[in-house]
Amino acid sequence: MILMTTRLIRFRTLLQTICFLVIGLQLHAQEQPDFTVKKSHPRLLLLKGEEAQIRKKIAGDAFLASMHRYIIRTSDSILNEPVVKYELIGNQLLKVSRKALTYIYYLSYSWRMTSDDRYAARAKKELLNVASFKSWNPTHFLDVSEMVTAVSIGYDWLYSYLDGETKARLREAIIQKGLYESLPEKATGKSHYSWLKKKNNWNSVCNTGMALGAITVYESDPELAQKIIDRSVKLVRDVALEEYLPDGNYPEGYSYWRYGTTYNITLIDALEKLYGSSFGLMNNKGFMKTPEYILQMSTQNSGCFAYADCFADQSLSYPMLWFANRTGDPGILWTEAERLNNARKMGMTDAELFNVRYLPSALLWAPANPFAGVKRPGKRLYVGRGTTPIAIMRNHWGGDDEIFLAMKGGSCVTNHSHMDIGSFVMYRGKNQWVTDLGGQPYYSLEKYGFSLGDRSQYSRRWDALRIGTKTHNIITIDGDRQNVTAKAEMDEQGERKDFMYAISNLSAIDSPRVARRNRGVAIVDNNYVVIRDEIVNTEKFTDIRWAMLTPANVKLIGRNEAELEMNGEKMRMKVEGEGITMNTRSTKPEFSFDEDNGNTIMVGFTSVLQPGQSVAYTVYLIPEGTQVKNEKIRPLKEWKMIK
Repeated sequence: MILMTTRLIRFRTLLQTICFLVIGLQLHAQEQPDFTVKKSHPRLLLLKGEEAQIRKKIAGDAFLASMHRYIIRTSDSILNEPVVKYELIGNQLLKVSRKALTYIYYLSYSWRMTSDDRYAARAKKELLNVASFKSWNPTHFLDVSEMVTAVSIGYDWLYSYLDGETKARLREAIIQKGLYESLPEKATGKSHYSWLKKKNNWNSVCNTGMALGAITVYESDPELAQKIIDRSVKLVRDVALEEYLPDGNYPEGYSYWRYGTTYNITLIDALEKLYGSSFGLMNNKGFMKTPEYILQMSTQNSGCFAYADCFADQSLSYPMLWFANRTGDPGILWTEAERLNNARKMGMTDAELFNVRYLPSALLWAPANPFAGVKRPGKRLYVGRGTTPIAIMRNHWGGDDEIFLAMKGGSCVTNHSHMDIGSFVMYRGKNQWVTDLGGQPYYSLEKYGFSLGDRSQYSRRWDALRIGTKTHNIITIDGDRQNVTAKAEMDEQGERKDFMYAISNLSAIDSPRVARRNRGVAIVDNNYVVIRDEIVNTEKFTDIRWAMLTPANVKLIGRNEAELEMNGEKMRMKVEGEGITMNTRSTKPEFSFDEDNGNTIMVGFTSVLQPGQSVAYTVYLIPEGTQVKNEKIRPLKEWKMIK
């Protein structure tokens, strides 16, 4: 009996072991997707026969039709342009790679939509030209990625036109100059694959470019291709897209959102076309919230909240078309429709409006009649948390008296960041009264020896006038830099009928120079703006400089006021606080490496804090003709109690 029981126990144990092994193998199979490529060319983004879908779109919508015509006209002009040349600007080939992508993508699209072999012949010439380059400059891998994207699309979309020898040369170039340089065991330099696990736009751009290349040349080396596709999926899904969490705001700002997001959705589209799955990329909740970020970041007069290295350009954010299509929500395109209307009113040409290298993608992304049913948004207060927290508020959307007020937190070590933690901007109507200079072209600083990727505390990066503290809308303590490793959150926010606000604790940004510092920004009575700073000093004398950047003409009035005038409108700046001295300061370049900053000026005040002193400074920005109640602004800790 005992022997039989023992045998039963062993048998059950064996069955359990087998079950566990089977389940384990099943789970392993689930964890290891099959990246075998079975589709024939064309298999990237636009499959054979899908041209009909594009034709249907452009036949039914004037905006999309104008985009299509622009691509065809541009392709006609490219026919007579010389091929691109291998030419480095500083250490970069990026300008050349992007020009090649424009040429090849536009020409390939034009050939597929018209069957006119002139476009295919010119694209072939460009493809062979860039394939003959000695390298695609892997020391700056964005250059490689954009070139691989260009050659992959050209190879795939023109597959039936290209001859065997040309295809062989292009495959070799993609593998040797592109894919191999992304692999530690194959690359010709260690720095060439340093981008692999970066969190910023490099991750999205480079991993997507490599995936497109691997899909294109799959038959040449299936094992290599599957390895690279698998790597790209994991690194974009598990690293790059994590930066959108939790609320969709992009750490590097408005301009770089377009860049990174364009490549993220390109990877999603490529995977779904090929495998019917995004392998989890579409499951990122922050990523699918990100169109709300761009909607809220857009300002009156086709501007944007242009913090860090971003610029307030007036072009459209074309990836928003993809999100409108995927979400079925045309409302997220309201500001894009406004930008388009403003562009037409200002007489912007198609070349100014459509001059983006990935424009054919926009036609693939767009829903039919993208701006049909677009309604004015209603959300007045937006707070995005994550790597670079921001708060944005409006009294209402649209109109000559619309007020837009925004503040950013975050950290100086984030890619493309400036020393602008706690900075704010303000629009009213079409005028931006408090602005940001944005970035400076990289090479204009790199040629003077700047290492712009160095964001350490004593980096020379912070010496550039536009990047350091001197031209941002912040408080500077003892003329010193902000702490680069510290981070500021949006700690509190609220929306009442006549009072919207956000508060950020900036103590760590200025520690140990002050003991505590908080900043609150608010729109009061839907009519004017308040900026309130509360500081607790350490046991020493401390110099304070409060400043904001404006393109307005500034006239100091009395001890604590200034009048700002711009485009026939006026704004009153009033300051409440002890021991202040109002002043202005020029934004003219201090050194030869600084860019010209146009007709801008810093206006604000200075003060000296006594040891241990607690102070509060309240700055009012009041449009001309606005009545202000005689109520004092409460301390920040009481803002949540305002009804």
